[in-house]
Amino acid sequence: TEAAHSEWNRSAAQVFALEYLKRYEGDNYTLEFVAEVWLTRVAGMKAQFKNSQQDKAIRKDRKALHRRRQRKQEVRLSLYARRLDTAYRYAEIKDQAVPVVQSLGLDGMSSDESDHEGHDGEATYYILDKDWRSRRITAWLRMLDALHLRLRYSGEWQATSSAWPHFRTSSLRESARPAVGELPTDFYSHNWYQAQSSFVKGQL
Repeated sequence: TEAAHSEWNRSAAQVFALEYLKRYEGDNYTLEFVAEVWLTRVAGMKAQFKNSQQDKAIRKDRKALHRRRQRKQEVRLSLYARRLDTAYRYAEIKDQAVPVVQSLGLDGMSSDESDHEGHDGEATYYILDKDWRSRRITAWLRMLDALHLRLRYSGEWQATSSAWPHFRTSSLRESARPAVGELPTDFYSHNWYQAQSSFVKGQL
């Protein structure tokens, strides 16, 4: 490469070639040949190092992606367990709320994205909206979240000792995850459902 054949490397190659020929006088190599072999070797080592750095960057990106996916799955699992537990605790809504949460399952829970700017440096988590989910179902989930906080205050607005849910706020960002299938039709947004093709509706 051009960098490997720079003026400095050529000078270094000449020094190496001279020392090599002094040490191995029996080898019938020319100065130019030894110097060129040295330059080729340097170029190969540079390319190998560059590739290893790229491999490290790729591995780092893959690990970061895996961590993000794992965290989102943990968020969905936590939301599902929390909402289902809350639904069971309130007898007045249990018969309606429990089937809503169970039908949605883990995939029906909203994941979120973190933003460490604002709120005094504390992470803010923006809820990724599911455009396919009906407002009625979303309202049920928001109510369960509010009731969960009430439970955390022991019903008397006195905080319990376990960890608090992180700060989550609504946003205009939409989740890229596909709609959950095999749900009652009224679980889907009316406008979204009507806009789908017959094929997509058949897959739900």
